[in-house]
Amino acid sequence: MKLSISTGTLESRYGTRKMFQLMKAAGIEYADYGLDTWMRDADAVRHSKSHLMSLEETIAHYKEVRRIADEEGITIYQTHAIFGEFPACDVPEYREATLKNIVATNILGAKYSVIHPVRTLGRFLDEEKEYCFQYNLELFRYVLPYLEKYDVTVGIEPMWLPDENDVIHASVCSRPEEILEFIDVLNSDRFCSCPDYGHIALTGKETGDTVGGALRKLGKTVKCVHIHEVDGIKDRHTVPFTYPGVMDWVDIASAMREIGYEGTVNFEIGGNFYNRYPDSMMPEALRHLAEIGKFLSPDCN
Repeated sequence: MKLSISTGTLESRYGTRKMFQLMKAAGIEYADYGLDTWMRDADAVRHSKSHLMSLEETIAHYKEVRRIADEEGITIYQTHAIFGEFPACDVPEYREATLKNIVATNILGAKYSVIHPVRTLGRFLDEEKEYCFQYNLELFRYVLPYLEKYDVTVGIEPMWLPDENDVIHASVCSRPEEILEFIDVLNSDRFCSCPDYGHIALTGKETGDTVGGALRKLGKTVKCVHIHEVDGIKDRHTVPFTYPGVMDWVDIASAMREIGYEGTVNFEIGGNFYNRYPDSMMPEALRHLAEIGKFLSPDCN
């Protein structure tokens, strides 16, 4: 059993070393390391950490993160690359930052990096599907030589898109079949699926997919995951079992076992969970996550 959490919120709050120490004490020995955050527009991309750091600075920075992780007994299993809205993604700086994120993933010792497929502004369910597919196909082919050079595999994640009333709808790769189509057309072992359980649950009303059902469709292509709970309305990124009835966690655990999933039980949890706790209670909060991870682990079911 390999328990893992995403690092963004905790690293901002505690710093790198203290975060890893808290994880280790809770029995969480793997990490999904956040390389950058959401980009709302092209200006944000140009001011992002990933863009502003030179390649030499990128290498030096992540060597230090790797050194601290090794000292604290944490293995970085996967990373999360820079991501943002269209047309913020449609600038050269976005691709340059993505390439540096691939280098960083290699330095951190991680095999997988989640790179969001780009959501065009009109990509609701199957609208703009072909344009969006070709756009992302070109993006993935662009990064492929770096993936091969630095021994990194991209996890393709199902996405959603809000409408003008901020209601979430299915979008690029919401259907497992679209992720499988990307993997098939790209025809490279440098691409796999990274199902985001919350995203699948939110868009299932339009795609007809449950989380367990999507996992079974994706099968052996699943090499990394984003596990979190939602309320059926917003992308809450909080701990499983928080909102009763939104997800069938028993079926999800069964599906993970049925497909022979061997990656980390990785929680992509954010401030909606962590920020509720004072520092004195954070160790207990992380132990709570670890216990849920044991329940979901294919090794324990």
